[in-house]
Amino acid sequence: MRRMWFSVVSCALLWLGCVRSHLLSQPEVDTHIQLQEQLISQHNDSAYVQRVMRLAKSAEMRSYMQPELDACDDFFGYSCGMWPKINPANAAQPRETNYQQLLANGYQHKQQRLLEQPADADSDDVAVLKLKQFYASCLRFRQTPEALYRQQLLEIAAEFGRMPALALPGQQWPADGFDWLATVAHIKRKYGLDIILLLQQAPDPHNKTQSRLYVGQPPRFVVEPNRAAVVQRIAIQLEQHLGVEAALARRTAQEITDLEMLLAKGMSTRPIGPLALPRSTVELTNAYAPTLNLTHYVELALQRPLQPEEMLYEHVVTYQAHLLVVLAQTPPHVLANYIFHKLLDRFYYDRSAPVVGQCLANVRELFPELLNNMAYRQYAAPATLSDIDAVWQQIKLSFHNVLESSSTDWLSVATRSHLLDQLNATRLLINGHAQVNFTERYKQLELKPQDYLFNLRAVLAHSTQFATPTSSPNVPTYDPEENQVLLPVSLLQPNFLWSRFYPRALRYGSLGTIIAEQLAHSLDRRAGWDAATLAEFGKRKACFRHQYERLRFAGEYLPATELQDDNIADNTAVQLAYLGYKNYLANLASSALITEYLPQMSHSPQQLFFISYAQLWCNDANEQFRDKQSLLAAGTPNALRVQGALANLDAFASAFGCANETPMNPEQKCHMYAKNLN
Repeated sequence: MRRMWFSVVSCALLWLGCVRSHLLSQPEVDTHIQLQEQLISQHNDSAYVQRVMRLAKSAEMRSYMQPELDACDDFFGYSCGMWPKINPANAAQPRETNYQQLLANGYQHKQQRLLEQPADADSDDVAVLKLKQFYASCLRFRQTPEALYRQQLLEIAAEFGRMPALALPGQQWPADGFDWLATVAHIKRKYGLDIILLLQQAPDPHNKTQSRLYVGQPPRFVVEPNRAAVVQRIAIQLEQHLGVEAALARRTAQEITDLEMLLAKGMSTRPIGPLALPRSTVELTNAYAPTLNLTHYVELALQRPLQPEEMLYEHVVTYQAHLLVVLAQTPPHVLANYIFHKLLDRFYYDRSAPVVGQCLANVRELFPELLNNMAYRQYAAPATLSDIDAVWQQIKLSFHNVLESSSTDWLSVATRSHLLDQLNATRLLINGHAQVNFTERYKQLELKPQDYLFNLRAVLAHSTQFATPTSSPNVPTYDPEENQVLLPVSLLQPNFLWSRFYPRALRYGSLGTIIAEQLAHSLDRRAGWDAATLAEFGKRKACFRHQYERLRFAGEYLPATELQDDNIADNTAVQLAYLGYKNYLANLASSALITEYLPQMSHSPQQLFFISYAQLWCNDANEQFRDKQSLLAAGTPNALRVQGALANLDAFASAFGCANETPMNPEQKCHMYAKNLN
């Protein structure tokens, strides 16, 4: 029996090593190793298995650490100093490696494993069977003859007219008969693609029971700086997928790239929402007449006339004005080639790319909620959900106690009461879409077993073309409209941030701080605060601003900025998670305290809490990106997130015995809510 477990445990340790030794080394998944990991994760809590898994976690944590560094001088280096050697950032891609990528890669492997389980009509519901059928057809599509594949692409293009680049030698493309607005409207209606213009239905930001129709700028392009590489890529696509002659493909690719650059110059990053301009149908018709009739576009896409009293919302008015200029200087054949390229680009199948990665990416894009729901049902065991809820309740209790303590006397009675009511009402939701009836959603979707392009067309046509695109965030978020903290299903993965085998110190230091950070963000909106409280808040915020702008990264000071909500949330999160862990320890029987240590590590439970928090932010960036990162005002670099939050915490200095005036125990500390946690 012991020999059998040694074999299984060896496979589990090998799995840990393969996944965590290098972020970029596993384009495909070793199913055998993954199955062994699954076995050990589901086995009973025998002392032997517990010890092996704790040894594995200890080995992982120690592999990232550089213990010869002084924890009181550079705690990020102490906790993460070896990360760059284990997970180096390549000069090309990715620019950065981090622990979040480990989570994402592990989750993708698990999603792949779920998709590759044999379809079972007895255990799989109808939606899952169709999802697996779509994925299987994608995996097999490489076997499709190239001539048949090309013919299918030409049939898709022919649904909407003729692409100039596909005209036969000596054949004249009828420029006078090309109506670009009608073409993009018909593409939108059939496949839901936003080309040049967007049409989207989304909830009214002021009344979520009602919806609005938005029309205007499509999602902003990510413009690649190397335009020559973009031209080359598009030219290859035109040649390989459509059979366009090389010289024509090169010329067409250059024109497409130039047009996309022109369009991008007029685009904004503004999200769809309250800043859109309300327009009556008459106003929308006349706004850009006669060149751009947005009302006509909407009616063609919806396949119905708009009523005079209907109100639409124009998204990014400046883009439409810029579009008029672009249209005036763009030849019809260039505009047509651009539109058909954007259409067909969604259907290209890259035979040279790894087939599993390509098909998994397609499924993740087209079925994000259903795929996450499959993972949720696999990993959301009652014990797992109970563990996460226990951490959530402890952190909420910690925040409640802090808000009622003397350290928050600067809050007025009314504001404190408001914050306590909001805190009590905040919910935690694991974003597994358990409430969605997927069988009902996909009951009309008809697929063919072997025909991937047919299936792709069917899925796109089946989707609700005008509704807000479904998304399943892969990072924790706070939803202010619903007043809830959303956790992605990826955090349910065992043996990463948490495990029943690991000390609770690790659970609170990683998963706990993630939850607490989003809970802290629930207080970012301060509309109901009174003037005196806001004035005191401003003083405390200024402390963080002055503190963080004195921190250096890559030899540069962080830029001064009034945007301190993320830094405040970091500080609040680690304080709340530590308080929650202290409460847990206070109720732990003395005989069970041994479980809060890890083998081959001499660190106390409190020290393990802080190391697990720091290792959540371990990262490496290539030199070019690293040099620029310190100059970005968008966020605090990971190393300084750790240093800034822990340097303000007396409990950290006590845990590691940091003398006064050391970098991790400065004299001046900034606090928004709690002060001394010792």
